[in-house]
Amino acid sequence: MEANESNEANKASKASNGPKRTRRRGKALEEAILEAAWEQLSACSAEEFTFDNVAARAHTSKPVLYRRWPNRTELFVAAMRRHRGRAVIERPNTGTLRGDVISILLQLNRKQSDAVMVLAKFGVYADWLGVSAHELYERTMISDRPSIMMAIENARARGDITCELPESLLRMPGELGRAAILRDMRPLSEADIVATVDELFLPLVDYYERRALAAVGK
Repeated sequence: MEANESNEANKASKASNGPKRTRRRGKALEEAILEAAWEQLSACSAEEFTFDNVAARAHTSKPVLYRRWPNRTELFVAAMRRHRGRAVIERPNTGTLRGDVISILLQLNRKQSDAVMVLAKFGVYADWLGVSAHELYERTMISDRPSIMMAIENARARGDITCELPESLLRMPGELGRAAILRDMRPLSEADIVATVDELFLPLVDYYERRALAAVGK
């Protein structure tokens, strides 16, 4: 009898000393939920993007999600923006505007094309989420202009560019790339990116540079 009681006590002691799941709170819990939401978005169909499924994947409860996001649309936007915001684009230093822009676009393609494809998949179901496809796009697609500006700043520092470039031109490479990904539901090929830079972006940069020089008589 005493031996049995001793064994039970040892088991209880081991159980109490075993690994325990840390209770997540605040930011840690929110990050875990958004990561689970992104996994659900990228791996499953639109119909399966529910609070029940995301809560189960995050190992939490549905009321916990509702305390942070009132509906699936807000959770969708939050998960998409978090995923895109974590895809940091590194400043290139190839020595040429062409090389820098290609490097940036390759990074954007590698790190963010999955978010564009998720948007394409869910855009079809925008009404089901209670919004328009346009609103989903506007709320989840972060501008690529700051990334392109890194290449422009490098070129200005080298003296390769002296003119001001219009906003439409700075947005153009990223917007064209997203349009192609939305159309074809695949990441861009390197040939696609090089063609955009060589056939569209650089000729327009050269046009604005020559026009600026002509205006000052050079």
